[in-house]
Amino acid sequence: MKNTDPAFDGLTPWPPALIEHYRRNGIWGEANLTQWLETKLLCRQQDTVLSGPGFAATPWQVLSGGELLQQIKRLAFGLADIGLSRGDRVVLQMGNSNAFIVTLFALLELGVIPVMALPGHRRREIEHFVRLTNARAWLASEGEAGMDFQALGNQLRHAIPELEHIIIDTTDAGPHLTLASLLKDNISNEKLPGHFVDPAGIALLLCSGGTTGLPKLIPRTHRDYLYNAAASAGVCELGPSDCYLVALPAAHNFPLACPGLLGALNSGASIVMCPSPSPETAFEYIARAGVTVTALVPPLVRVWLEYASKMGPPPNSLRLLQVGGARLDMGTARRIRPELGCALQQVFGMAEGLLNYTRSSDPDLLIQGTQGHPLSPLDEIRIVNADGEDVPRGKQGELWTRGPYTLRGYYKADEVNRRSFTEDGYYRSGDLVRQLSSGHLVVEGRLREVIRRGAETVSVEALEALLAQLDAIRDVAVIGLPCEQLGEQVCAVLVLDEATPKPTLSEVRAFLTEEGIARFMLPDRLEFVDQLPLTAVGKIARQQLITHIQQSRQQTNTQGILIS
Repeated sequence: MKNTDPAFDGLTPWPPALIEHYRRNGIWGEANLTQWLETKLLCRQQDTVLSGPGFAATPWQVLSGGELLQQIKRLAFGLADIGLSRGDRVVLQMGNSNAFIVTLFALLELGVIPVMALPGHRRREIEHFVRLTNARAWLASEGEAGMDFQALGNQLRHAIPELEHIIIDTTDAGPHLTLASLLKDNISNEKLPGHFVDPAGIALLLCSGGTTGLPKLIPRTHRDYLYNAAASAGVCELGPSDCYLVALPAAHNFPLACPGLLGALNSGASIVMCPSPSPETAFEYIARAGVTVTALVPPLVRVWLEYASKMGPPPNSLRLLQVGGARLDMGTARRIRPELGCALQQVFGMAEGLLNYTRSSDPDLLIQGTQGHPLSPLDEIRIVNADGEDVPRGKQGELWTRGPYTLRGYYKADEVNRRSFTEDGYYRSGDLVRQLSSGHLVVEGRLREVIRRGAETVSVEALEALLAQLDAIRDVAVIGLPCEQLGEQVCAVLVLDEATPKPTLSEVRAFLTEEGIARFMLPDRLEFVDQLPLTAVGKIARQQLITHIQQSRQQTNTQGILIS
């Protein structure tokens, strides 16, 4: 019989035998996120749990467990008053503030499923999420540079009349609702619907860092995500004396649950919401709250190292820096302890599930030179060649994986799922890796074309398709070029019709902005060639093109580089 619970709509379940296996081995529990959170906060009613900017980016706010739980319930009752209820989907697009955590858990209190949009997403992605999930509300916060949320709200309301509520965490939302206006003063002690949802159902929908087209959505269940956070906290040795700084955008899987803010709550650690990962801001927050653990992507590590060389290292409370999102080069890895004064933990994972960590007991060579080994003893991985055959240990191949916190299918994406999963449930990650005899993985690259720009993943295919719509463009290729600030910058290489004036970088960016794409996907530079080099099978020879551009631009930069 088909499950009619809306929390299972769009979820590809694990096979019954595996469900029983994970439960029997204590991997999966029977609590949902709402029940779990209430238990954690009731044990810490007087203890500081959360610090950071409050609603509408108000100044520093410190909340005890009891105060945080009260704010969550106040907002939950307010959201219920406007009609949000169990099984609804809501697109959540908020920056790093205490209001993010209050809102996330207020939605879960109602049994509402948050769709975790990123601060950099724009109209194109938000419309996609709303239409795909039939979301009843879009909930956003001001503060993202260059983003007019009121205007975007107007555009969404015009494009999707079915979108009932537009709520913005600001002091003046124009024709829309402000988030703080929904905080109710008088609330009851009744249990809201989120306490009764099935832990096997969807808790939230994460955004993929996918390689093609619009982002896919990743259904994470209460059971698998709680395990994800708790097991990660164990590997990071988090405890009640720790303080976790959320520096990367909180809607990312990494700062959310690896171990992130969920792992901190599970371990009795406190949380600090940092609105920017820049060292100027982050170092101040570390000092203010005695932060002990945080997470960065490699480009930000290099920014922190440069800042530390001039201004001094972060406060000595910081004991552990996690680095993930892209491969960290060994030269940078070796600098972290002597220059930042803290230990390094490399993390290689994906919002789809599988996480790999280096451990504190690993030799320095493995911590600095590998991306860790799987989190769970029940994680299954295969490293295969182009024919799907396992390669010998130490040889490069594509990583396939399945396990107790790795999805079995993207949300409402049947065609993508047929390509992305094997018949026996392995997820084809697209990551090229080697596995050492120790079990540690070394990431070698991607099977499919993406650019790792800072903390974000830029789909080459999606950007090329949009650029091809520009008048007079005969051919286009998007490539990633090395960049000290971002890891890679986005370079659009254009082939124009004869006698066509060359568009400027600003013109191209303006066109793409009008198309509503995420800001982080905008090209950082333009290049022009007469024709694109091709491989023997007719594909763009991207590495050859990268080499050509680098050589031709060593001394000049006529188009300029615009970092944003």
